[in-house]
Amino acid sequence: MWQWFSLLVLATIMVSACSSTVVERSKMPTPCRVVQHVRGETCIPLHPQRIVAMSYNSLADILALNSKPVAAFIDGGYEAFDYLADKTDGVEMMYGSQPNLERIVLLKPDLIIVVSDGAFQGIYNQLSQIAPTVVLPWMETIGDWKQHLQDVAGVLEKTKLATQLLDDYDRRIQHLKQALSIKSAADQKGAASSKENRQQPIQISFASVMRGQLYYDGKDFADRILDELGLLAPRSVTSGILSEETLPEIDGDILFIATYTENDRSLLEQLQQRPLWSQVKAVQQNQVYLVNLNLWHGYNILAAHAVLDEIEKYLVNTP
Repeated sequence: MWQWFSLLVLATIMVSACSSTVVERSKMPTPCRVVQHVRGETCIPLHPQRIVAMSYNSLADILALNSKPVAAFIDGGYEAFDYLADKTDGVEMMYGSQPNLERIVLLKPDLIIVVSDGAFQGIYNQLSQIAPTVVLPWMETIGDWKQHLQDVAGVLEKTKLATQLLDDYDRRIQHLKQALSIKSAADQKGAASSKENRQQPIQISFASVMRGQLYYDGKDFADRILDELGLLAPRSVTSGILSEETLPEIDGDILFIATYTENDRSLLEQLQQRPLWSQVKAVQQNQVYLVNLNLWHGYNILAAHAVLDEIEKYLVNTP
């Protein structure tokens, strides 16, 4: 009897030990692995097949990592992502100010990826009731798009591929720097013979028109790319918002200026009619290029390459 009692106690202990390792047993996919994230820890499927991305940057990074979500929620009214268009076939795109939770339920996701944006603070609990939900840092990293790629890769167990993607990006930065240096040297050789002119690198400014304002803050996604290329013009503007009077303070030899809506373009056209517009250095040199805001504010690996494509198009592959 004592032997049987001992065996019963041992079996009970083993069952209890196994149960103690289960995270949220009632909701946990089987099998699963525990992922640490901003809101704690979540047990997610070993190989998630029905992912819902709750931001366009997460969507882009998932695609770049050779996965495809079943759906993505796009906040802020952006509805035209040309640089993603050929990659989102089969992905249900949901637009609006708030995600349609009923629709997400019907999609039967096995993983939801959210960023730590204030817009999702109030619905995290609802999302986590629909499917395992991870909240990746965004506000905490100040929109560090490279870190976000690595965070998404960690969830999908594709960290090696993320490292390869970032290495490829760094190599492209170096190649483009070389191409721009060669092009700049050739242009300056034909334009001027002084030693000072030959050694002076080009400087590029980036500005954007949004919500009735012209922004020029030097810290945006595109600014960081220009800085990596060694081409970002120094700022003399003390505020991120430019007025008509401060237009001449855009210092770059070249200006990329981004718009998105018709109202944005209308405001830019109005600015271009102002007398002070002609005092902008890049305007005087006929080096102003209009680009798309949702691309140059992309904050993801695919947008970064698309920005480099446009820089190469306008500054390297031109006569």
